[in-house]
Amino acid sequence: MLETMKTLIRESDLCVLATSGPEGPHASLMACICSADAGTLYLVTARQSQKFRNIALDSRVSVLLDTREKDPRGIIRALTLHGQARIAPEGAEKDEMLARFARTHPHLEGLIHRGDIALVVIRIRSLQLLNGPQEAHHVVIP
Repeated sequence: MLETMKTLIRESDLCVLATSGPEGPHASLMACICSADAGTLYLVTARQSQKFRNIALDSRVSVLLDTREKDPRGIIRALTLHGQARIAPEGAEKDEMLARFARTHPHLEGLIHRGDIALVVIRIRSLQLLNGPQEAHHVVIP
């Protein structure tokens, strides 16, 4: 089941990021890319955004990926990831991932090259896959 979950991560380029801050929960539709092993998710955001401020206060995040664009409603798969977020410092990791973002999401080129952009790195700690409305699978990542 873990490989099925990793495949869904690799095939997804949009997600919903949930953070928590002083004003409560905050959800954001985001473009995403993942590491080769599908154990890390990468997002970009402006440093002035609510999600950036929330992650600075509480690094625990949740992310939703789903297949609603390609599957009929009765068989939609929804994958919820829980993880720890960090902001990548300036350097090779950030440069490499921003270059991948530019190739994968060319419509974000203007955002990616702004001076105030942050690369959010989410290390996945657990996964819950819903296959349709009734079948659920949960995996904790050691």
